[in-house]
Amino acid sequence: MIKAFPLTCCIASALLVSTPAQAEPNVACNYGSPEAWDKISLMYVGPWQIKHHAGYVISGPMTIPHPESGDVETMQIEMSPDGGLVGAHPEAQQPVVFSWADEPPWSFEAHASEDGVPAPMLSSSDVETLMGCGVENLARLIGRTQATIDGVTMDMTLRLMVVGPDQMYGIFHTSAVVKGIPVKSWRAVTLTR
Repeated sequence: MIKAFPLTCCIASALLVSTPAQAEPNVACNYGSPEAWDKISLMYVGPWQIKHHAGYVISGPMTIPHPESGDVETMQIEMSPDGGLVGAHPEAQQPVVFSWADEPPWSFEAHASEDGVPAPMLSSSDVETLMGCGVENLARLIGRTQATIDGVTMDMTLRLMVVGPDQMYGIFHTSAVVKGIPVKSWRAVTLTR
């Protein structure tokens, strides 16, 4: 638990840097509709630094802590011919195809509980407090891809909230079946420039 506090402070500090000192909502609170996102999505094209924070792996009945990755990776986000965003990573087998999250507001803590894991270090409620608006007012993107390793296909989903011109925060979720046992993972991620 002692290690969790500095991580939470680090993520919260990164979000606070983009939040004005007064009680006004962050400019990113205006991006929460497909029409608003279409006007500014081109700003998000380019290289992004990805940091994988601590999370959990669920293998059958076991929940195992997944430590923070010490590496910072780079994902290149490009505009696809149909106007959507696509992420390319040098180690990825396929690109990450992003789509607009046409879903009810996310509750990372509730979704984690449904999967049987503790809540992420920074919940969606925490993001709302830091941003000064509900997550439904933020642009929310869902990136999906797959990878096959040793004959096992892993589905990967990246749920991101755009929290500023140079920051995104979300959850990286994987799922696979290994020798008949379902294996899932949850990790908080931050993308910065």
